[in-house]
Order: sequence, then structure tokens, then C-alpha cells
Amino acid sequence: MFVMKASKNKRFLLGIGFGIVGIAIGTSGFISGCRKANAQTHEDSTPDRVVDLAIYKEDFAMVSETRSIDLDAGHHRLVIDRVSRSLDPNSVLFDWADDSPKAQVVATTYDLGVGASENLLRRLNGQQVDMLWRSTDGKPGQSITGRLETMSGGNAFAIRTDDKLYINPDGTIVASGAATTGTSPQLSVEVESEKRSNSKLNVSYLTRGLSWSASYTAKLSPNSDQAEVQCWAAVTNTTGITFPNAHISLMAGSPNRSVKAADATGEDVFSPARSMAKMATGGANRRDKQEQMGYESVGEIYAYKVPSTASIGQDQMNRVSMLGTRTVPIKKDYAVRLPELNAWSYDEGQATPNHVRATLSIAFENDKNSDLGMPLPAGEFRVYDRVSNGKDQFVGSAGLPDTAKDERVNMTISDVFDVYAQYRVVSTKKVDKHTLRKVIQVVTHNERNQPTVVRLVQSTGGLMHRVEESELSKKLDSTTSQWTITVPSGQEKRLTYTVDLRA
Repeated sequence: MFVMKASKNKRFLLGIGFGIVGIAIGTSGFISGCRKANAQTHEDSTPDRVVDLAIYKEDFAMVSETRSIDLDAGHHRLVIDRVSRSLDPNSVLFDWADDSPKAQVVATTYDLGVGASENLLRRLNGQQVDMLWRSTDGKPGQSITGRLETMSGGNAFAIRTDDKLYINPDGTIVASGAATTGTSPQLSVEVESEKRSNSKLNVSYLTRGLSWSASYTAKLSPNSDQAEVQCWAAVTNTTGITFPNAHISLMAGSPNRSVKAADATGEDVFSPARSMAKMATGGANRRDKQEQMGYESVGEIYAYKVPSTASIGQDQMNRVSMLGTRTVPIKKDYAVRLPELNAWSYDEGQATPNHVRATLSIAFENDKNSDLGMPLPAGEFRVYDRVSNGKDQFVGSAGLPDTAKDERVNMTISDVFDVYAQYRVVSTKKVDKHTLRKVIQVVTHNERNQPTVVRLVQSTGGLMHRVEESELSKKLDSTTSQWTITVPSGQEKRLTYTVDLRA
């Protein structure tokens, strides 16, 4: 809990020499003030710090915290540290968790922190400081007191005393630990309180540096049309702070937003994401179906709530289970996309056939009958198949778009090694001024160890009339036709058809 008490005059040490930079900072509180307003420091894991994270995809989140505060009557300046270095200052919201305190937030300030030693020197420019000289025996050396004067170009500085000017002295600067010398991002709040009170202050803001992505795994069951489907959410944190024991909601959807902030150098901190120093698996472990994430609609998007709290460390990736193992009926589809037919390609016959390989797609229904029936957030869908040694091997992947309840999913996951077609234009004949007649031959090969149903799909540019065909076709739309054939294991099947194309 934050305990308000009179602030103390803290000091910090900044060691700077030629090529030498070192900082030692004294104790600082989470909330400090100008009138009986300071706070007792405590660790991130303190129960009084309640954190809620609403994390969107594409590096965007809303952070909400509740912090306990003791206030005396009067004006206070509260300094709230451990905030994201990438927050949007214009998005900060404050309110009280209850109606009891007669306090009002009248102004806010966001301090990016000094970030680097040269920035700290600039903030101390013109202030009275002590310079502590180095000693060889480990004891404090001689010191001088003077005014710090910084020079253009970074670390260059001088100490001016009454009669001397020390330029870039090789020692340690000792200065007052004032609020203007904060080394990390912090929020400052001006509060007017009518009376002494204890309450909880809610602070929320939008920030970059937090994001999540969904990833699905589908393990195909041998000799059956079923797959074991799971969904995991990966949360990344590059905000520069840790969020302990956070309540997490993963937001699926794309709200419009306009977020911008700059770091201490003036550069846009929302530019290309910084690389993570490490990736760690943490948070919740795999949960069974009864412990899957609940979800609710928020406007036109969905919020998926992680069942238990998780600590999201800085520069880490944490994975949590969104969907326990589900046995989902699937349909495998083998399709060959034949070359497009058009009336502008005049050929007398194609001696060498085109070699066209089949593709494999899987399809399923996102409904209760398929053990699903919930909004599925977009993510990578990876498919594995069981091999002879009992291990699961990766066979392909596809991007799953945001999928509504009861919507059908159809994804192409790979090319097929053992199913292919040889396509050839046998002859082309001019019927009249505007019509070409073509005879087409397609030989479909199946080298799999079982019969395979194959769809042959072809689009046509312009008007077409089918004269004859050895297998009955089906029209998918005004320009696309399809033949569905069954090819025995280790054999081939021939399709021949004649079409008239009008230019």
C-alpha cells in the first residue's frame, strides 16, 4: 500500500569521465509530492498493484492499473512510475475506484525519463552539484562544489566554482535527486483533495509494445477424417516494464486507432518493433477443455479472457492456451487447377503436356457439431500428420482469417507429391470467324496407396460452349467448371472434352 509522508531531499551520483559513464540512483518512491506526498517503495508483485491488460494484435494494448493512495487535504503532486515507455500521453485516464474521496485530478505530465547520461547532464545544467574526485584507496576523495555547465555535443561538461572552471573532470557528480532527474518514464498527477482520505486510484492508458497472435495446431488422425485442434495465444512485451499477476484479455478485431509517442531522443517509439532480448515460455500451462478461455463481444470485436492471472515479463514471449484439444471432423480436398482456356490462344496442338500438381486443402465447419462453435481469431494454422514411428510431422500451414461462429473454413495447406495431372490441347480448329474449337485431354495420376477423389478445376476467359466430354462437369460460376473423378491407387484416369470458345 502507498503510505503518504513528507518527501526527503534525495541525492544521486553520476560518474562521468572521458569515456566513463556510470549512474547510481538513490531510493525513489512510486508516488511523490509537493505537499506531504511521497510513497513507500514496494516490489512489482505487491498485491495492491492490480493490473488489467487488454491486448490487441499488431502491437497495441490498453493498460489499466489500480494503486492505493493516502492523501491529506490540499494540493498534491503524485508521481506514478513503472509505466510503459511507449504509452500515448493523450490517452491517459484517471478515476477513483470509489466515490468516497473528495479529490480531483487537475493536471497530468508524462516524463519520458532521461534515457541516457547526456540527457541527464542537460537536465542538471545550471544546478549546484558536488564533484567527488577519484581515489586509489577506495575511500572518498576530495570534492568541490560548483555549478554544472553542459556543452553542445553530448557528454562534454564543466564545473564552475567561484574562481575556477573544471572541464570534463574525471570524477563523480553528486546532485539532488529532484523529480526533474527521473531516469525512467513516469506519470505526474496534480491532485486537489478536500480532506484526508485513503482510496484507490485507477490509471489507464494506450500503449505500443504489447501484442498477441493466435496459432493453431491440427493433428490429423490416421485413416480417419478427424483432427485434434488446439489454439495457443503468444503474448509479447517490449514496453520496458513487467506486468505482474495481470488479468489478461486478448482482443480480436481491428478498431481504428491513432496512437503516437516519442522517446527521449525525439524518435518515434512506435516505429519498427525492437527485437526481443529473449523468448520465454510462461504464463498459463496447457489447460483442458473445461478451462478454455471465455469470450465476450466488446462493440464489434471479441475479448478472450485468460482464465488465470499471468506475469508478463519485459522482452519476453508468453504462451497461454486459448482452446483445449477439440476433435474436429475435417474433409480433405485434392484439387488440380488447370490452365485457363481462352479464344485468343490459337495452337494446332500441344505436343508436350503441362505437368500440374494437385494441392491439398482441409475444410471444417466452425459449429457445435464439430466441437467448436465459437468466434475463432485469425492466426497461423499448422497441420501435422502421424508417421510410422508414431511421431507427428509437419505437413503444411495456412493463414486462418477471423472466423465467425457457424462459418465454414477451407484452407490450402500444401502441394501434393503423388497426385498430379498432365494437361494437353490436342487440337485447335477455327469453326467460324469468331469461334475456336479445342479438344483437351487431361490424364490424372494417383501414386498414393489408396484411391483418391480429385477435383479438376478450370476457368474460361470469354464465352464457352461445351460440345462433348468423357466425364460430366459441374459449373461453379459463369466462368469456372469442375470435374470430380476418383483415381484408383497407383493408376491414372483420362478425361477428354471438346469446347467452342467465342472471341
